[in-house]
Amino acid sequence: MKLIIIGAGPGGYETAVAAARKGLDVTLVTAGPLGGTCLNEGCIPTKCFCHDAHLHHLLSGMLNPSDSDSDRSATSSVPDDALAGMVARKDAVVEQLRSGVESLLKGVEIVHGIARIVNAHTVHVWPTEAESAADMSLSPEFDSGREYTADRIIIATGSHPAWLNVPGAVDTPGVLSSSDMLRLKELPKRLTVIGGGVIGLEFASVFASLGSKVTVIEYCRTILPHFDADLAKRLKQSLTKSGISILTGTEVTGISAAQETYSDEPHAVGCRTENGSSADADCGNAPDWHPVQIVTVRSGEKTSAVVSDKVLMAVGRVADTRVITGCKGIEADRKGIRVDDNMQTTLPGVYAIGDVNGRMMLAHAATFQGRVALEHILRDCASGSEGSLQGGTDVPQHCCSSAIRLDIMPAAVFTVPEVAVVGLTEEDCKEKGIAFKALKSFYRANGKALASEAPEGYCKLIVAQPAQPNLRDGQILGCHILGSGASDLIGEITALMNFNATVSELRSIIHPHPTLSEIIQSCVAM
Repeated sequence: MKLIIIGAGPGGYETAVAAARKGLDVTLVTAGPLGGTCLNEGCIPTKCFCHDAHLHHLLSGMLNPSDSDSDRSATSSVPDDALAGMVARKDAVVEQLRSGVESLLKGVEIVHGIARIVNAHTVHVWPTEAESAADMSLSPEFDSGREYTADRIIIATGSHPAWLNVPGAVDTPGVLSSSDMLRLKELPKRLTVIGGGVIGLEFASVFASLGSKVTVIEYCRTILPHFDADLAKRLKQSLTKSGISILTGTEVTGISAAQETYSDEPHAVGCRTENGSSADADCGNAPDWHPVQIVTVRSGEKTSAVVSDKVLMAVGRVADTRVITGCKGIEADRKGIRVDDNMQTTLPGVYAIGDVNGRMMLAHAATFQGRVALEHILRDCASGSEGSLQGGTDVPQHCCSSAIRLDIMPAAVFTVPEVAVVGLTEEDCKEKGIAFKALKSFYRANGKALASEAPEGYCKLIVAQPAQPNLRDGQILGCHILGSGASDLIGEITALMNFNATVSELRSIIHPHPTLSEIIQSCVAM
């Protein structure tokens, strides 16, 4: 069987490796470097920045033990060469991992180009140097590129940053995407982050730790609006304590460029042109003037402005569905390409995994969705409908989606402190009519946390109580952790939830001492 996978992010390349090992003839098409957004401009680069910023923050605390977090952030900016060093280390890590991905893909045909699906068995690929995929014709008379055919197609094209639809958002200099932030050569003294979700808060935490004065603007009444409300509240308090200004329930109404002069007066802004340009004939060339961005906001009836050197647009991501342009039979909505529980689109034989289907925009979710899609394809092969396949007789005769718990997909936010969650929140349980109990333990009572100077945080378990239809008494329904190492700790609870474990079963697990994992154990202590 021949399989084409479009997109080389975690979902795409890991599915390609797995399919090749099963004996499929795999072609992987990518418009960008191997590893996709996650490896090159997302998960990995940002975690490099998070790590380096956290180290800087800890070092500043050791050198200035009497300073508060907010004072430390205001006075301990990293020099530009240090920021350049962070970028260089990030690039080195990315290159190392990208080489690893390339070695894993031996035996997979890799095609670099811009793909469009013609029908259920045909993909046309243009060279990457093509100016715009939108300008490419999908008529039968292709004037460039090449056609590839396959028995099955998997779409794994991911997503791209969303952009706020307000005046000045697109054309104002200094308004940056998350990718742009990773290439900064100078640390902005003031940074405005539009969006209080995962991406926005991670960058806010990083640049505040490096010394930037950060303001976060969130339209909803709370940051991380889809997370546990108690956790979001505690994280907001922590980030505010670190010097980050957070404006919730606040709407951005416009963005404009201006010139600011150095003055004893705060936010002394002048010489803004009518069209919002940062250039001005009278003062634009003066040495004591520099460009800034003005973000106008509205909260209730009150209108105000936030002045900063850079603005990060972090209002979410949008599924990249351009691959299906002109293809009949594949349906999509505002969230992404429509798929069933097997990740199959409305065009039989074509699958969509990861961000592009809009179900769950997480790299590890894409990987597991790829397993679901591949298992469905392998099942068809094993039935004999698609010919012989190496190892095909060992393929289970049921769809993998029944075995993979996509409903308990963990997620993490790499702020300082970290956030990690899995499963239901208290609000979810109330909405679903599930009787539950919340069990808590706190970092300040943990020896390893105190020894590591990380006493801030807590762990909350959501458990069913009493037994209910389809639920065991004490069954773990969710976990929400705020604190150091949260992203690692959540894995234990996710594993337990995968097997519908209860509090009693968690209580029987021995955790090493002294470790942060004892915080989980403390939630269920007798």
